[in-house]
Amino acid sequence: MPRGREIYMLCFAMLLASSFVAAQSDTVQHGVINFAAPVLSDPILQHSKETYILNGCAYCHGVDLVVRNGEATDLLHSTLVGNDKDGNLIGPLLRAGIPQTPKLSPMPQFSDLSEHEIADIVRWIHYARQRGRYKDLMTTTEIGAGVPADGKAYFEQKCSSCHSVGTDLASISGKYGSAQLKSQILSPTFLEKTTQSWELARLHDTKAATARAQHLKLLENYTSKDVANLGSYFQALK
Repeated sequence: MPRGREIYMLCFAMLLASSFVAAQSDTVQHGVINFAAPVLSDPILQHSKETYILNGCAYCHGVDLVVRNGEATDLLHSTLVGNDKDGNLIGPLLRAGIPQTPKLSPMPQFSDLSEHEIADIVRWIHYARQRGRYKDLMTTTEIGAGVPADGKAYFEQKCSSCHSVGTDLASISGKYGSAQLKSQILSPTFLEKTTQSWELARLHDTKAATARAQHLKLLENYTSKDVANLGSYFQALK
């Protein structure tokens, strides 16, 4: 293990050890953060979260991707993370590390991680980014401030291969208020109905999995302007 990462991991291991003293049901107890809480109902995702934490990623990047220590890259808004597909960009970066720059602290090499560990870390980063982007965009976006023509152009480029304005979206403006419409753009109801499952009956539903992946990719990369424009376009469909 490279010396820099060895020191890095030792420091974080001490911090993590103290955090696990807290009860699993409590995020903070006696002023100590329990990074692993709350425990998620999806065991695969919980394992991914713990792999991300145990390898020190949370110390600099935050469990929720909100940077609180040092000058780490903002993964919540990183273009590289947004363009990543199944770890094709994040994986090589983890193995190579990042040297110190005038604006960023260095990131050690994680060259000894297994492919499974890399996949776990990537899975958690994307999950946390999706949750973070939803929260961020729900707070910062004003639906009525968009440009309908720009929303139409975005829809035709990103959405029209699966959705038709004339059928499934024809009455969307009358169905939802502004806040609900914004939420439906960011996280459509079907995402909750098609939550990833390890049950055999649903495990090989490739159509639902593909649609889910496409919507989550959009969620990770929407800007406030994109969402505002789409909302204004849908409101104009009355």
